[in-house]
Amino acid sequence: MNRSSLPPLNAIRAFEVTARKGRMIDAAQELNVTYGAISKQIRHLEDVMGVRLFEGPRNRLQLTEAGVKLQPQLTAIFDQLEMTIASVVDSEEGALDVACIGTFMMRWLLPRLHRFSAHYPNIDVRLSTTTVIPNLANAACDLAIVVGDNSWPPNVDVTPLFAELVGPVMTPELETRFVVSETQSLLGREEVPLLHSLTRRSAWQDWSEVTGISVPDTDKGVELEHIYFMLEAAMGGLGAAIAPWALVSEDIRAGRLVAPFGFVPNGQVYTVISRDAQRKKNKAFLSWIQNEAMSSPLWSDLGGT
Repeated sequence: MNRSSLPPLNAIRAFEVTARKGRMIDAAQELNVTYGAISKQIRHLEDVMGVRLFEGPRNRLQLTEAGVKLQPQLTAIFDQLEMTIASVVDSEEGALDVACIGTFMMRWLLPRLHRFSAHYPNIDVRLSTTTVIPNLANAACDLAIVVGDNSWPPNVDVTPLFAELVGPVMTPELETRFVVSETQSLLGREEVPLLHSLTRRSAWQDWSEVTGISVPDTDKGVELEHIYFMLEAAMGGLGAAIAPWALVSEDIRAGRLVAPFGFVPNGQVYTVISRDAQRKKNKAFLSWIQNEAMSSPLWSDLGGT
């Protein structure tokens, strides 16, 4: 079959949506056509291809072997077509796909995102989490909020937000119990229990080397899978954790956590990378998030140095 003899696009689309949704009535609603139009298009597609794509009664349609083979391929093609057209059309409305570090998303971005939505109600921000710096050439996102040492991939636009500052945090009760502020040490009358994250296993050792402050055996303590769980454990009084200021600033301002030793830079920078910073939706989001970063509370605002 050559390109000129391909079935009509409307018929292919009717099949893809019906196969994905499972019912013709749902496909009709998505495509804003009648049930009869969907049924007619699918019959026409089957006639052109010479194969059955569905079997069974109308209220319990099942894909045939040919339908099962065809549907995922067509869905991928339509997804790619949507992405390709979106990359060409420059509009300040529609979907904007943003990938983000999970904990930063939950603790910094989401509490602020309502302000972006209020300013740009026609832009639908779709969030996804990432644990690595994505290759934007083939990633399913327009922008990515990441943290790193400025070794960014080539051919991307880079928008720095702020340097990452880190320091030990714990509950006020834990600080008092282990007289941390009084002794200015984690090795007071008894060792403060340490919390670790698998994603930043060397955090305590790195902080100790930067500050020159002795830390108990960094192989001891409670190890948690993700930094989010570690911070929850710290707020629960389970131990002390090395935390980025941006992720705990509100907890410290509210008194849920304290930072006896303050925060120091670790050489990492929170940054937004994008394929094209001048596209209208990208530009709107980048301008907004830069303003949010500039107005975020600083450790020095609480008397820190």
